[in-house]
Amino acid sequence: MNPGGDDTTPAATAMLAALAEARADWLGTAVTRLRSHPLAVAAWLFGSLGRGDADALSDIDLIVAVTQPPPSDVFAGLGLPGRRLFARPKPRNAPAGGAYLAVCLELAGLPVLVDLYLWPAATAAHPADGLLLFAAEQRRRADLGFIALLDRHPSSDTRGSDPTAPETTLMLLQLAAKYLARSDHARLASICAQLGIPKASNGAALRSRLADAVDTQARPDLAAAVIAAERLIALADAVTALPLAATKNNGPDLLGPTTSPAPASAAERDRS
Repeated sequence: MNPGGDDTTPAATAMLAALAEARADWLGTAVTRLRSHPLAVAAWLFGSLGRGDADALSDIDLIVAVTQPPPSDVFAGLGLPGRRLFARPKPRNAPAGGAYLAVCLELAGLPVLVDLYLWPAATAAHPADGLLLFAAEQRRRADLGFIALLDRHPSSDTRGSDPTAPETTLMLLQLAAKYLARSDHARLASICAQLGIPKASNGAALRSRLADAVDTQARPDLAAAVIAAERLIALADAVTALPLAATKNNGPDLLGPTTSPAPASAAERDRS
């Protein structure tokens, strides 16, 4: 891409459109597989996709109600599709008796995080901020959003994630690239502080941190994740390099929200 050049807007727009389409295709396949899975009895989206204010870079926050204790591999055990770049456990995020896993997928050549919550069917309810994907039978609709419901059913496993793991750095760099593309300066500054770098004004600092943090010779299993992260950082650079008119309401809205009906917003769960 040539930042500021005539080819930048069409190229960035095409990448974002392909990403949004790939995410929608993944969700369609995931719902089809969950409907036929013997453990899954309902599924919801929350977060920006659940609220209906997602953009092309939004991640997937997915809740699945299950009738039995979750499988050891909560992602593959539900038959969910996609190429996994890495996974990052954080047991304390799970609901009581359930499971949680952050999984990074490659969709349209870019990394997309899936926050996957397995919620025991005995306590599962339709969150106030959730968008129903399917339900085998009618379920109670809660007055609370998902995070508030989760706080009422905390896991007895209080283990967090490993802050020194390269998967943690990859996840944080992906979040930083998204916030850079969105010009979300407050969240970008917060993520950069967690990464131990000054607030990034472009992708150079993020690329440098990526090169320092992930040794693909020592961790060849993360090579594809590094490539995908580099593509996302390059896309963020391309979007932020566009003239102001090209990213606001008086021009092509590259990161405008996708539309879907959903209730009001909920607090964002800390991923770190």
